[in-house]
Formats: sequence, C-alpha cells, structure tokens
Amino acid sequence: MREISRLTSKGQITIPKAVREALSLGEGDLVAFAVADGQATMRKIAMRVEVADRDQANAQLDEWGGAADEDAYRDL
Repeated sequence: MREISRLTSKGQITIPKAVREALSLGEGDLVAFAVADGQATMRKIAMRVEVADRDQANAQLDEWGGAADEDAYRDL
C-alpha cells in the first residue's frame, strides 16, 4: 500500500484513512516513528493511553524519554 499525505505549516500530517484502517488506528492511539537511511517508518503502539497510564506508555516509547519530551507531552 502506498498513500500520500501533505505536511502542514505546523508540521502535522493526516494519516490517510486506508492506512488508519490497515493499522487499526483510532482516536487516542499512539504511533512511533523510526528514521533510517533517509526513510521513516511508522508503527502503532499496542495500547491506548489514558491519563493514568502515561508512565506505562512512556516506558514503551523509550526513545522519547527525556525531560524535554515529558514537558512537551505533559498536557496532551
């Protein structure tokens, strides 16, 4: 499958419906990105995050475990 999405001026993209359906993505799901050799891949994190579960979700996202990241995502 190949889908195209446009990057906004705020650095946001819409994940195309076909991709959301293929990955069973829904509101509140987390996705992780990996970049290697000039290409990015995206994968679904296997849990939805409720406010009480943020520490557990952050443990799964160890590449985003710094203080700056915690500050940036605290109020999401």
